[in-house]
Amino acid sequence: MNDVGEKEVKHTVVQVVENELCCGCGTCVGVCPTEAISLNISEGLFLPSVDDRLCIECQLCFRVCPGHSVDFQVLCSSIFEDQPYNPMIGSYLSCYVGHSCDDQIRYASTSGGIATQLLIFALENGIIDGAIVTRMREENPLEPESFIARTREEIIDASRSKYCPVAANVVLKDILKEEGRFAIVGLPCHIHGVLKAEGLLNALRNRIVLHIGLLCSHMVNFNGTDFLIDKLNVDRSNVKGLSYRGSGWPGGLMIKLVKGPDVGLPLFGSWNSYWPVFSSFFFTPKRCMMCPDQSAELADISLGDAWLPELSYERKGKSIIVTRTRRGEELLSLAKENKVLEIKSVKVEKVLESQAINLRIKKDDLPSRLFLYGLFGKNRPRYKPDPEYHNRPSVVAVLRACFIYLNIWASSNRIIVGILKKVPFPLFRFYYGLYKYFSLI
Repeated sequence: MNDVGEKEVKHTVVQVVENELCCGCGTCVGVCPTEAISLNISEGLFLPSVDDRLCIECQLCFRVCPGHSVDFQVLCSSIFEDQPYNPMIGSYLSCYVGHSCDDQIRYASTSGGIATQLLIFALENGIIDGAIVTRMREENPLEPESFIARTREEIIDASRSKYCPVAANVVLKDILKEEGRFAIVGLPCHIHGVLKAEGLLNALRNRIVLHIGLLCSHMVNFNGTDFLIDKLNVDRSNVKGLSYRGSGWPGGLMIKLVKGPDVGLPLFGSWNSYWPVFSSFFFTPKRCMMCPDQSAELADISLGDAWLPELSYERKGKSIIVTRTRRGEELLSLAKENKVLEIKSVKVEKVLESQAINLRIKKDDLPSRLFLYGLFGKNRPRYKPDPEYHNRPSVVAVLRACFIYLNIWASSNRIIVGILKKVPFPLFRFYYGLYKYFSLI
């Protein structure tokens, strides 16, 4: 009970933003009953703001927010039965490597087209009525938009990864307004937010019947895309389309211009590839590096690139697939039986091998980063179980954390970014190679 005269503190997402813990997932916007919350791009991120005139202080936005806290113990107990558990990738039923049987879908997607093909199969067989997916805006191709896809064509239009902030969960407000069964495709933070919202809103829990999670090492803010555009000397007003992946595997960046030939950069495999800029953690939000979930551990199905030595020759793309619930396993089996997917069962060790570096960063090194952030007086999210007690910080891990923190800071400094724009891409690859070497020690 509050002392006499003490005013009860009403928490909203404003506190989350002020504490620099917002992950920009959009869940708060999606569930606000009075539509008092809006998202704006600030510092290269989607950040929410609250209209005090409309806010009724229900605190729902704070309660569903995955930015300040996620109770994995409660969520796992409500989702999973008695099934295998791996400390690096969470609960799972089976693991696979596979791809779409439609070569056009497979070639145009990020890695095998599994998410696209599963959604099309579920839609055309009446399992879902639509899916929350994301595409780049037609009127502003440098900014993503999330929407409910209701046709095969719309699902295909939303294929391929978006290496920029995505506020997919804003679409929950549309789900709450209509009947039906829906799927959502999102990063771990999107899945965390949706599940927290489902725990409070029965309408969402009854309507979202499938959660497809995408493996995620970290997000890239909008300044990262601007950086690449500037390095390529592209006029933003001349851009009519942008894709970060696709056109085979591993694919690459493709910028379509209103006037002039298209401009592109490979993702990997070349000294002029662009991902070493981002894998060195330039333009990475600090909040991403406080996340313990690399493999979308709370989804029905988790998908990601199959980075395996035996698949290094692959040019059309294959996905690592982890089924976690009966619902996810049954959908995958049906798609295989109907010959729309080709999948091969693999041991969990193959999943760990394919994501070795990212899992080292997200799992093993997390306590060191949290320790470092605390040392600098930064706010940290609350998790259950607490990852800080899983692995004590080591000297090498703290040094790796310093590398990440330094590059995040550097890419938020205009003067340093100006210098980085003059650095040739091969030097970024060399720079990341050093970090990769020390990450494997």
